[in-house]
Amino acid sequence: MNRVATYNQFFGSAAGIALGQANMAKAQEQASTQKVAGDLQGFGIEAGRLLSAKTYAERLDRRAETLKALEARAEVEASALDSGQAAVQQARDALANAAANQNGAGLKAALEQALSIIDTAANTQYNGESIFGGEWGYGEPFVPASLDTLAAQPNTDANWVDTGRNRTVMIEDNRSIELSRNAEDLFRPFVDLLRSIRVWENANGPLTGKLTAAQLTYVQGLIPQMATVQTNLIDKSAEAGGTAKQIEMAVSTNDAKRDTLLATIGDQENVDLAEVAARLSAAQTQYQASAAIFGQLKDLNLLQYLR
Repeated sequence: MNRVATYNQFFGSAAGIALGQANMAKAQEQASTQKVAGDLQGFGIEAGRLLSAKTYAERLDRRAETLKALEARAEVEASALDSGQAAVQQARDALANAAANQNGAGLKAALEQALSIIDTAANTQYNGESIFGGEWGYGEPFVPASLDTLAAQPNTDANWVDTGRNRTVMIEDNRSIELSRNAEDLFRPFVDLLRSIRVWENANGPLTGKLTAAQLTYVQGLIPQMATVQTNLIDKSAEAGGTAKQIEMAVSTNDAKRDTLLATIGDQENVDLAEVAARLSAAQTQYQASAAIFGQLKDLNLLQYLR
């Protein structure tokens, strides 16, 4: 009976040594990598959930890049709209000064300069893409021309490129927003008003020097028209500001989702180093005990007595 008992104990101790070595190796690997396992197989039933979480995290990373680019784009758009408003204000001030002084000196140059500013604003680009280019997105949506050239045309239709619908982008799951309006929608009312001034001058005489009664009446009538154009542009700029705010909030929401998800993934992947240290110590103790018993048992055989 002693022979059978020690036989079983012998192999039981050998198994204990192997198990202790395996447990020590696993604990040492976890302590080194600070991860539960080195591959998905090591996570067992949690592997599928972990893979899904990582896939979604990668999607949030890609969306974060898109939203950051949209934020930068919104800043460029805001600057272009500010320039457009400044151009309208410049034209309005020039008309107000001409009316107040009853003199059109400098009015022509001011209006030409305002048109030049609008040209730059309407054709603003970000990262090779036209800000006010709608779905078309590339090239210049406004074909530049002087006031004299515009006045010689029947209208300004030829100066505006058909850019299609306004561009929409996805900023959250199942939620998209419309980006900036197209250049024609934003700036054509101002360009058309500037053109109409030059058309009137061609028919009634240039608005230079001391203004006649008819010229003064005409200039005074232009001021409220310019104010209306300016108000409309301000309203559209406010819409763009609202869109920029939505993008900003989407960035914050996306970052929060990503941080929470990464923390969850980390909880699944990363180990508690204190727990690992305890398991490593237990594995070492198990190994040492099994090795000690194995050392004693290996001498309990007939061969020792036949030497």
